[in-house]
Amino acid sequence: MGTDIAPSGYSRNQEETNSEQQGAGQTSLDDYADETGPTTKQGKTINQRRERLEQILEEEMEVVESHQFGSFTRGTMVGPLSEDSDTDVMFVLSSEAHGKWEQGENGSRNCLRAVKRALEKRYPNSKVSIDRNVVSVQFSDFTIDVAPSFRDGTGGYRIPDTYSEGRSWVRTNPRGYKQRFEAVDDARGGRLQKVARVAKKLRENRNIPVSSYHMEVMAYDYVHNHPNKDASTEELVEGFVEELPRRVSRGTRDPVNGDRLDSNMDPANRKEAIRKGKAVRRKMREARNRRQEGDSEKANDKYGEALGEDID
Repeated sequence: MGTDIAPSGYSRNQEETNSEQQGAGQTSLDDYADETGPTTKQGKTINQRRERLEQILEEEMEVVESHQFGSFTRGTMVGPLSEDSDTDVMFVLSSEAHGKWEQGENGSRNCLRAVKRALEKRYPNSKVSIDRNVVSVQFSDFTIDVAPSFRDGTGGYRIPDTYSEGRSWVRTNPRGYKQRFEAVDDARGGRLQKVARVAKKLRENRNIPVSSYHMEVMAYDYVHNHPNKDASTEELVEGFVEELPRRVSRGTRDPVNGDRLDSNMDPANRKEAIRKGKAVRRKMREARNRRQEGDSEKANDKYGEALGEDID
């Protein structure tokens, strides 16, 4: 978490990683993963919108700190951006000034409503809505999710949870996850970012009913625990898809606080995600066989069939 990022949204050594891999002969899935991210121009627009939101909320509330977090800062946001693409901003509120929301009955819901009212005044032509933990501002090109929060005293934060009827706050530590993500990505030569982006494009193209963050954390956990630190992007993507149905079935926990990420997943959606994961797995097995036979062209065709998008 934090704002010390390149405008493109890549992690601090993404450009170095790309340069090294291109020099060594970048592969088709490497290229595909690189092409899925937002453009530099889009990254600059995201930063400009965040700064404007910060200005608005600081005029309306007592904000003690703010952070951009989520897939943009970890370099796992996928493009092309649309009004359904979202990036995340957290505003940490003063407990002294806004403790009534932190402690009071229906406080989390009231907090979100106050943020919603403040943003509606400044963005009358945009759709502003509450979505579980955040207030979403939907622009024509992408959506920004605004998460009000309070420090929790342990280095993390608490954000609203409207799934429990507006009466509670849930723990989150995006800074801790980002640090872990970057450590694994560094150790794997930037390939965790690539696998995460491919996994999220797979989710999008195949309409697999899991959240984007859920898909990313499953990819993170797979790459983190893979025994071969030098495994290629192809090997990692193939292995992740091989395990995808089982991972959806058994559930996924937050890497920092251990909470279940899918505790509110509808049983029908879980069943559908497993079914679609198995269908993708069949195609990916064919791609792996073609790759192992040395037939790159047919392997790319099968990768495309699995991922729902042409792989050149």
